[in-house]
Amino acid sequence: MKKIIALLVIYICSYSSVLDFTTLQSDFIQTLNSNDKKVNYSGKFYIKNNNEALWIYKKPNPKKIYFTNSKIIMIEDELEQAIISNFNENINLSEILLNAKKITDSLYEADFQDTKYKITIKENLPFNISYEDKLGNKIDITLSNVVKDKEILQDILTPKIPSGYDIITQ
Repeated sequence: MKKIIALLVIYICSYSSVLDFTTLQSDFIQTLNSNDKKVNYSGKFYIKNNNEALWIYKKPNPKKIYFTNSKIIMIEDELEQAIISNFNENINLSEILLNAKKITDSLYEADFQDTKYKITIKENLPFNISYEDKLGNKIDITLSNVVKDKEILQDILTPKIPSGYDIITQ
């Protein structure tokens, strides 16, 4: 019986990935390179493996983007507006990470909606995600202060649209 349990543990560990997670949170710097122009964004994100997420952009323009299984809600305080759209072809980081295939110990790749994502691992945590979007823009997301599998309160992932904001439904 002990041999069976030991073999089962070895089997499960050999197929688990450093990218398997229940929750993930991190600071990020997102760099967009387009036609010799470079724009840097920074902020923090919270993600659960059930596809719920919150991206808080601090620079250059503050905004919060909430993801649920069916909707994306973007709240832009400077414009006093919230944009609600159906979740269709938007990037789903949770799905990208969970479906990535190991290339080397420090590099994984994932295909999502006809885009190839490269995920670099550092100290058994995601460190960098890079891809080229359908418009030819090169996007590079560098993560720091990554925390894996720490509880994220549901309240953090629940959109709060301030009263008086314009609501745009797409």
